[in-house]
Amino acid sequence: MSIGKYVTNFGVISGIIGGFSTQKQTQAMPKDWRRFIVWGVWAAGLLLTIAGVAKQIEDERFEEEQREQLQLLKAEAKEAKLQAKLAAQQARSGKR
Repeated sequence: MSIGKYVTNFGVISGIIGGFSTQKQTQAMPKDWRRFIVWGVWAAGLLLTIAGVAKQIEDERFEEEQREQLQLLKAEAKEAKLQAKLAAQQARSGKR
């Protein structure tokens, strides 16, 4: 697991910068439960961003597998079409 992909990700960078904004906002707030809610929302957003970056490689692999399966299905369909065409030609030549 490379830390570079997290450090260079714009979502993670903006989430961390949002932490500074959240700190500034909560300094002016009264010290009650609402402060914890604000920090909880910020932490949840940052965690979702980090999880998205972590899943990015899996998503790319999944997309690649889907493309390969689609190419395989297209090749099989093309082969089936050729087989049907040959069978039709053989049937026509057998009738004559």
